Amino acid sequence: MARRTKLMPLLAVMVAGIALFAALVLILRPGQAKESGPLLQYPPEQPAPTIGPNPTLPAGLASGPLFVADFTTAESLSDWQLVELDFTMPGENANWVIDNGRLRQDFTGELRSSLLHEVAALAPGVYSNGVVRVSFYDEANGVVGLIAHYQGEPGYESSYYRLRLLKNEYEATPKYRLDKVVEGVVFELGTVEGPGFVPQQWNVIELEFRNGTLLARLNGKLLMHATDTEPLPAGKVGVYTLAIGGIFFDDFIVGQ
Repeated sequence: MARRTKLMPLLAVMVAGIALFAALVLILRPGQAKESGPLLQYPPEQPAPTIGPNPTLPAGLASGPLFVADFTTAESLSDWQLVELDFTMPGENANWVIDNGRLRQDFTGELRSSLLHEVAALAPGVYSNGVVRVSFYDEANGVVGLIAHYQGEPGYESSYYRLRLLKNEYEATPKYRLDKVVEGVVFELGTVEGPGFVPQQWNVIELEFRNGTLLARLNGKLLMHATDTEPLPAGKVGVYTLAIGGIFFDDFIVGQ
């Protein structure tokens, strides 16, 4: 009996030691947080960029234009010709809308799908010599340009001059290109490697065409010039982009 009495304190000490060890293991276990948090933390969403005021018109164009469009009303496109410059299936025609006093390319079809085909909006009138100018704001498109001397139907078999610019974030080169398209066949007239235009700000693009000589400008700076020894006949002028939305046009002017 005495021997059993001596064992009881020893067992109590051992049980207490085991309990203390288990408590220390739970407290010191690596990676256990005091309070559970979210598995993923996303950065705060950036606000959409604000489209600022358009650039000021140069005095030469503002004083004596042949045609001006500022897209102030829904009827601003009533006399324009909207064309597909690539072959498209029925129901895939590009959408063009007036949005807050600006012309916006609004994807394709009723479902507003994005298609990488080339499209143009052509102003009324036919011009043999002059300069076409437009302000543009690129949100998420990356391709912009101007059309001159357009004639023919349908768009993918027509003839025209095309100035095309890429934004500076694209790896593709050249960033600036001037082409002559004859019944859908493209002939390169000139290219410049870069740096491309800056998106999410207003830029001004300009194409001057006189008796086969073409000059392209971006924000007043000459990009390139080319000469066509067999110039196209007089035709329509307009804006050019891809049917993937994300781009605005304003202050479209045809000068002498």
